[in-house]
Amino acid sequence: NKDGSWHYGNAPNQRWIDNFHTGFNLVALKEYIDFSESKYFCNALEKGFKYYKKNFFLKDGIPKYYHNRIYPIDIHGIAQSIATFVKLKDLNEGNINQALKIAQWGIDNMQDKRGFFYYQKYKYFTNKIPYIRWSQAWMAYALSTLIQALKNEKRKK
Repeated sequence: NKDGSWHYGNAPNQRWIDNFHTGFNLVALKEYIDFSESKYFCNALEKGFKYYKKNFFLKDGIPKYYHNRIYPIDIHGIAQSIATFVKLKDLNEGNINQALKIAQWGIDNMQDKRGFFYYQKYKYFTNKIPYIRWSQAWMAYALSTLIQALKNEKRKK
């Protein structure tokens, strides 16, 4: 879209704009740019990332589900947000710190004392079902991506 957003799909019933699909699109554009060595989508990536940062996060870093609504706070959105900021670390100096902030919020607010991550947090209740595909796998991916980026930064110093 002209504002840098993406609808989930083109069908009339797929016109929503959500955090994790937007993050996925941004990472896909970045990887295309890196692997193809084409600069064709650089403007779309920068515009989309600007929209993403402005519309999908509260001031304290909590990822919103939709561009215009907070709830449900979704572990998949948290995970994709961490991965997106890590994968786009070259676009902004503070991206790794933002990924750390999101990860810490997710651990503090969405992780059970037994170690697994909750699926979704609503205003008045939390869905604590430990889905493997939507919760655990995505957080394992996101946190391992963040840890690897931090190790790489440490090696550079």
